[in-house]
Amino acid sequence: MGVTQTLIEQSRMPSGMLGRTMLRIMNRAHCSLITWGLSQLKPCKYILDVSCGGGNAIFMMAKTDKFKHIYGIDFSEDAILLATKKNRKYIDNGLVTIKHASVSELPFEDDHFDAITTFQSHFHWPDVLVAMQEIHRVLKTGGQFVLVAEVYKIEYHMIEFNSAEKTKELFLLNNFKDVTLSTSQKSICICGYK
Repeated sequence: MGVTQTLIEQSRMPSGMLGRTMLRIMNRAHCSLITWGLSQLKPCKYILDVSCGGGNAIFMMAKTDKFKHIYGIDFSEDAILLATKKNRKYIDNGLVTIKHASVSELPFEDDHFDAITTFQSHFHWPDVLVAMQEIHRVLKTGGQFVLVAEVYKIEYHMIEFNSAEKTKELFLLNNFKDVTLSTSQKSICICGYK
């Protein structure tokens, strides 16, 4: 496997020293995207960050007073370890829960969350349609889903839904309502409601 493919695999499923290093880099590199996405959210009780990676979005949410409880899931064990370490004080005080889980099979009951976020990750999900159905399932009626990603990564990684407009269509195909698409430099933020 070449260097480029190794880095792509590590961004999809971080593991080992290289994966943990990439998670730390992504925590720093994605701050502005996370800030932008979080600015779209309304205060609510229960929020889930899907594919939480190194846990920086959770950490940034926890520093606000917008949420009663913040959940995070990721399929990478190394991501869970790093996200847990980064958010230890918020886990210890009961504000944050981080679980090892797949976006294709979310370990939550129907209609559980007021809001769900994902940052720079949907293009790595094994089946984006199944994942979107799962997100819709665990979101409460009227709940908000916010997806933020860089366009070039969508174009590179996605075969279908490989543009900003097609990503918006992904929301509409999965019964999200009042879907809006915002752009900023080379990134998109899509918000939809159940």
